[in-house]
Amino acid sequence: MRPRRALLLVLGMPLFLLVQGVHTLCLLLDELLFPRYRGVRVGRALFITGLPRSGTTFLHRTLAMDRRGYTTLTTWEALLAPSITQRKLLRGLGKLDHALGGWGRRGLDAIIRRAVGDFAAIHDVGLHAAEEDYLTLLPAGGCFILMLVFPGSPGLYELGHFDRRMSPGRRRRLLRFYERSLQRHLYADGQQRRLLSKNAAFGSWLDGLRQQFPEARFMVCVRDPVAALSSQLSSVRSAAELFGTKADSARFQHDFLAMFGETLDHLNDTLADGSMSQGAVIDMDDLREQPSLLITRAMAWIGEPMGPELAHHVQQLPAGTASRHQHTAESLAIPRDTMEAVMQPAYLGLLALPQRIRIST
Repeated sequence: MRPRRALLLVLGMPLFLLVQGVHTLCLLLDELLFPRYRGVRVGRALFITGLPRSGTTFLHRTLAMDRRGYTTLTTWEALLAPSITQRKLLRGLGKLDHALGGWGRRGLDAIIRRAVGDFAAIHDVGLHAAEEDYLTLLPAGGCFILMLVFPGSPGLYELGHFDRRMSPGRRRRLLRFYERSLQRHLYADGQQRRLLSKNAAFGSWLDGLRQQFPEARFMVCVRDPVAALSSQLSSVRSAAELFGTKADSARFQHDFLAMFGETLDHLNDTLADGSMSQGAVIDMDDLREQPSLLITRAMAWIGEPMGPELAHHVQQLPAGTASRHQHTAESLAIPRDTMEAVMQPAYLGLLALPQRIRIST
């Protein structure tokens, strides 16, 4: 073990475990103080998932503009307040901070900007930005981001092969914990809006999510898989290296290739079996070329209404916007033909499905 990794684990893990312990205690307090949250129906939620680095964040934050129709978790809620108890406490502190000039919020924003650094060019991060709610699974050990810290953990590796390789018991427990997290959010939000959720890491969870939330709708984002894998490995490199994980090692990259390949295969099988009419497949190249048309057609396909404000916002989306994130597949330790052999067949299968939203009809 390298000295840097050892130091971070010795100093960081106790703090991490302390934070998760506080979260767990507050989740238990919810059962005493707000037991009615369990009666909240997640109902007709809209889940955005698919392949990582395939436009899920853009789609999520575009739809999250409809604040009258949708509620979605923000960074501070997912990381700092997964419980109702914590949210009520932190909102009270937030009001006090606002009355005192907002120094606390500005300080936290500055800390986050400094901690994020160049990652902001890949994924915009802010306390009040719409964020992935799988972060609420950290207390249950169900958040895939921990793979960057413990890349050799079989239990964390299973999270990227959720429906196919995880034991039925653990799978049920994580889905139930996740549903409780969403119920808490809807309860704290007032139960007047529908849930909008985005988790790019949930591609391998698609069948489980469909069974757990039978009324839900799904948008499945995909992209040329070699470009997606290259982008993903590039985006996690700085975080992985912070924890002493060698993101440029062949083993680390092959693990991600296996997860991407199985996720694409699982998405294709789940959507192709004919029983999932409530899903739309969106290819990132199409989304980048004509975002207004693609989003409008996808919403219509899954029967999602668009209010006038959201419709206007979608119509104003610029076409052809390029990401600032620079990466290349040639920098990886895996030959391109190997990556294509693992991922391309299922990707092409997804593009051929009737659920794929097309620019031309």
